[in-house]
Parts: sequence; structure tokens; C-alpha cells
Amino acid sequence: MDPNSTTAVARLHAVQNHLSIQPCFQRHAIHNDKPTGPADLARERANASFKVEDMTEVILRGKENVEALSLAYQMIQRDPDLRMREGHHYDLTRAEDREQTMRQIARTIELKKQIKDPRLRQALFMAMAFYSESYSMRMYVHDMLFKQALMLFGTSEQQDKWMDDIENWRVIGCFAMTELGHSSNLRGLETTSTYDRATNEFVIHSPTLTATKWWIGMSGETATHTVAICQTVVDGENHGINWFIVPLRDPKTGRLLPGVTCGDIGHKSSRQGLDNGWIQFTSVRIPRENMLMKWASMSPEGEFTPSPNPILSYATLIPERFTILSGSQVVLAQTLTIAVRYGAVRRQGNHDEQILDYQTHYTSLMPGVAFIYMLNIVDRELFDKWDEVAEYAQTDAGAFMREIPDQHGVSAGFKGALAWYVTDILESCRRACGGHAYSAYNSIAGLIGDYGVVTTGGGDNVVLMQQSARYLITTLKWAQEGQEVVGSVSYFNDYKKILSNPKTSFQDPRDLLSHEFVIDVLTWACAKKATDLAEILAEAGKSNFDQAWNANQTELVRLADVHAWRYFLILYQRGIDREKHTPVYGMLRKMGQLMSTFALRKHLDLFLEEGYFDGTHAKHVRQLFLDQCKDLRQDAVPLVDAWVIPDYVLKAPIGKYDGNIYPAYFGTVNAAQKSFEPPAYWHKYAAPLLNAPRPGDEKKGCKC
Repeated sequence: MDPNSTTAVARLHAVQNHLSIQPCFQRHAIHNDKPTGPADLARERANASFKVEDMTEVILRGKENVEALSLAYQMIQRDPDLRMREGHHYDLTRAEDREQTMRQIARTIELKKQIKDPRLRQALFMAMAFYSESYSMRMYVHDMLFKQALMLFGTSEQQDKWMDDIENWRVIGCFAMTELGHSSNLRGLETTSTYDRATNEFVIHSPTLTATKWWIGMSGETATHTVAICQTVVDGENHGINWFIVPLRDPKTGRLLPGVTCGDIGHKSSRQGLDNGWIQFTSVRIPRENMLMKWASMSPEGEFTPSPNPILSYATLIPERFTILSGSQVVLAQTLTIAVRYGAVRRQGNHDEQILDYQTHYTSLMPGVAFIYMLNIVDRELFDKWDEVAEYAQTDAGAFMREIPDQHGVSAGFKGALAWYVTDILESCRRACGGHAYSAYNSIAGLIGDYGVVTTGGGDNVVLMQQSARYLITTLKWAQEGQEVVGSVSYFNDYKKILSNPKTSFQDPRDLLSHEFVIDVLTWACAKKATDLAEILAEAGKSNFDQAWNANQTELVRLADVHAWRYFLILYQRGIDREKHTPVYGMLRKMGQLMSTFALRKHLDLFLEEGYFDGTHAKHVRQLFLDQCKDLRQDAVPLVDAWVIPDYVLKAPIGKYDGNIYPAYFGTVNAAQKSFEPPAYWHKYAAPLLNAPRPGDEKKGCKC
């Protein structure tokens, strides 16, 4: 046969294949079958290897909490002051979103006073946090940042004075830390608090434009008070940063008080219901007693006593950074529920496959599914420890001082490393849903916008990772000098023994399923990278330290990342050991094994660079990762179902529980269509273009 003829036949076959009716079209257009989505999701649920109810009880810490959350979701759906009254959330204007959010807060505070069951009160807040990110953040600013500052830095007398008003929202608080020209560099903040001996007052002042407090949640329209971090000046001497309660607005009129200027930041990429604002202070006088004086203090006689350790000024940032784990669960649980259900419903390909069965699809989603369970378990471990440390602040100052450095190091590393990975997962979910995730009506775009601030707000991740690295370099030096180090860095006590084995001993891929083995590998990587970097910095000396640090910045960040993942896996294993009695322990362990492999795969370049792994080891890690993702894919739908998020909270028709997504999606879009008539701008701009005369039409007498 003529080769040209063969090529032509092949092309014809290819064209014929492109034009042939695909299975999905045959199913729907020709046979008019029912949508496959409901049947697909029903099958996924029937094939689950565990009971969804058992997993939900682990997520929510008990059956009673599950029941309380179910009731809370029902309350929201039925309460006109809590739910959306009409329209769609993503069609609200900024002003409408702000009003709705404040209405929701007012209603939940009212309900909080009426509800006697503490479980239900907590469940209502949790359910509302899932329902509205703006609500969650407004509550967080007041209840976590503002109140926590008073708890950590205020004396018992100050707490007695303010706490009841804060708890009952007779005072609405915000947290004024970052400035227009300064964020993570708190020592460079410009706002001053100058002590006036004549009046026994502090004078709060913004001396420059860049001293303007910036991005301050709730300051734009709502807050009546703030805790402001300021440079403390006494008799012309700067004593560093301290915290001060400063009134902003008259609680009766809402008008700004003399010397206070607040404005709104304006339109943001998301969280429009949160009134982020800016604050300028012009010689605002406050009583001496408004300085928070648990650690640093000013006596009535005008004698200043500094804090025993400057790090105490940053203590309130530790729980703020730990809350990244709970906040990430809220965003990820919704996003992954939408993406996984869509992947199980959407069919595409030569054999009309569920797209979730494609390797590229399940490997992009299943690590995220496992990760939210890790966040859930580790969140409990972190706050159990932090609650213990915070109690020391009230009862044992020495113990508090001993614990704070490690807590600060862990919080900085976790906030950086974990929040970065959350953003990766969110983008993977968006891509996994194709063009439909670009629609605001399927929520993923909005959730990505909501989370976008996390990698820079509350401390830029790059800066925080360097803080973590600095802590690691410092504690390694202590260990090298013979001091015992504790907490997340205790392995440095044995750094010589750890580094005595320059190459891994593993030959059997099954070793990678051992938690202890994976931790040993990551421990070696941390010890190796830390000692190498510490040697480089030591050789640079004090005079060249900053240059050496900058020249090795990316490696220092990598050290912090490996350390964070190592400790994250340790805390997860510690947490699931509490669940050994539950029927879902095996599934929890399986997810931990997947994420252990993920951590090794993430840092394969480091192991290969240092010769700790060879090419065969790397292949074992990559293949195990693929196998584990494929295995976990079989339980993908039940694993997201266990988060029990109602459809009205998801606000995403392509993530509907019943799988009948396309009528719901079309209905949502159609409901937003206000009119099918041409818009006003069509007549103003489009019609003149379309009806402009062609050249020569005047001569022909054309009337078109």
C-alpha cells in the first residue's frame, strides 16, 4: 500500500474518532438516561471501608458534639438573622455583606445568652464559621486577638475591669499591630506611647504616615476599642514595644473619639464582610492603667519596669498562629468536599470514566484529604499544650518563660509550612474542577480568596520560617555547648549520634510505612542541614552574619520546612494513638502513612543532594506515594462526607451531596439572571458599532 495512502487512512480514522458520539453523549442525549451522579455517589458511599459516623465522631470529638453541630446547622438554616435571606452570598455588595455579618454577630451573641448547653454554644460558633468566613474573622478579631491580648498581658485587676464587657460585647475590640510601613518587623513599629508624668497618662501618637495602623480588622467601621502595640517612651528613653488599650469610638454614637482617625481599607480580594481599616492617633491620651502590665509595668510613681524577656511581647501571636490549623480545616473541608464529589460525578474519556479515577486527578486530591485529618488531630495536640502554657501565665511565670521559646518556634514554623501547603491544595482543587471552579457560585474561588491573606497576614510566611530557622540554629548551638534542649528540638541533644550514619539503611520499601523510620529520616535531614548552616554562619562571624544569613536564606527556609513537617507528623501520631480504641484507627493511620511519604517525596532533593538516598530509594518513595493515593481514593467520598457540611453551607451546586449537580448549577446561575433583555450599555455602546454604515453604503442608499 502507498505510504501516503496509509497516512491518509490513519488521519481519516482519527477524524472519525473525534466526530464519533462519546459514551456520555450516548447515555444522556440518545438514551435519555437519568444522570449518573446520584448513582455514582451512592456507590462510592456503599463501598466505604469505614462508617462515616464513626469518623465524624473523631473529627468532632464525640457523639454529643456531632448532635450539637447538627442542631446548630439547623438553627442557622431556619433563623432569618443568621442565614442569607435572599439571593446568593457572592452577589452581595460590600455594604450588604458588612451589614449581614454584623446582623449575624448580634444574633449569635443574643443566642449565646439564651443557650444553656455549652456544647451547643460552641457548635453554633463552629457552624457559623463554616457558613461565613467574614463572620468567623470578625469574631476571631474580638474573641481571640483582642481578648487574648488582655488575658496574656493584662494583670488580674485589668482582667476584672474589662473582661465582662468584652465577653458580652459591650466593648467591641480590635488588634492594632501592623502598620502601613511595618508588618512582621515589630521592633521597627513607629507608633509611640509616651508617658506624661504631669498627668499620669500615656500619649498615643502616629508620628508619620507609615506609622498608620493598617489592615486592622473591625477598625474600619465597628470597633470601640483596640489593643495597640507601641514603642514605649519614658523620659525620652525608648523601652521597646508594649500593649495599650485605646478607645476609638463612642459606644453610643459610633463616632470617632478626639485624636482618633479611622478609615476603611476598601475593597479586598475577599472577606468583604470584615471591615479592615486603618488608624491614626494624634496625641490620644489614655490613663496609665490602660497599659497592659502583667509583664512590663509603670508604677503610679512613674517607675517603669521592663518585661523579663522581650519575647513576651509576641506571646499573643502564638495562639493566633496556631489557629491557622482550625481555620485551614474550615476552608479545606469545604473545598475538598466540592472537588472530590465533583470528581466522582463528572465523567469524561473514551470509556466515560469518573475523572477521580485518573491518576493525575486522585494524586492531586488525596494528599489534601489526608492532610485535613492531620490538621484536625494536631490542632487538638497543639492547643492542649498551649492551654497548659497559657495557664502558666497566670500561675507560674518561670514555667511560662521556659515554654514560650519552643511554642514560638513551633507556631512560626507551622504557620509558614502548613499554610503554604494549604494554598497548594486549594489551587489543586480549583484545577480539578476545571472551568466550573472559576464560577463564584461554586465557592472554590471565594474560599481561595478568603484564605489568600493567611500566607502574609499575622506574619509573612517567609519571615516566620526564618524565625523558626533562627530558633533551630540557636538551640543547636546550645546543644553543642552541652545544654539540654527540650520540646520540638530535643533531637538536637543527640545530633552527633544522628549524623554518624551518613546514608540510610533502608532497602525494603515497606520500611517507609513505619512512622519511626520516617521520623528518623527527617530527623537526620534536620540535624544535617542545621549543623551545615550553623557552621557557615559561625564562620561568617558577627560582622558578616547578616550577609551570610541572606546568602543562605532559601536553605534556612528549607530547614524550617523539614523541621515543621517532622514535628507535624510526630504530633499526628501522638494524637491518633488516642484513637486506637476507635473503629477508624486503621484509616487514620493509613492517612498518616500517606502524608509521611508525601513529606519524604517533598524533600527528596535534599536526601539526594546529601547522598542519604540514592536513585533507587527515590523511586521507592515515588511509587509508594502513587500506590497510597490510589488506595485512599477508594474512600475519597466517605472521607469528605465525614465533615458533615450541609449543601447550603457549601454554597456550591457542583458539590451537592446527592450528586445531581447540573440542574442545581444551572438553576443557581439562572436565578442570578435578573433579565433576558439587552442591558442598557448594549444600546449605548454595542448598537452603534453594529449599526455603523459600511464605506460606500451612503452612495448605495443602504438603510441597514
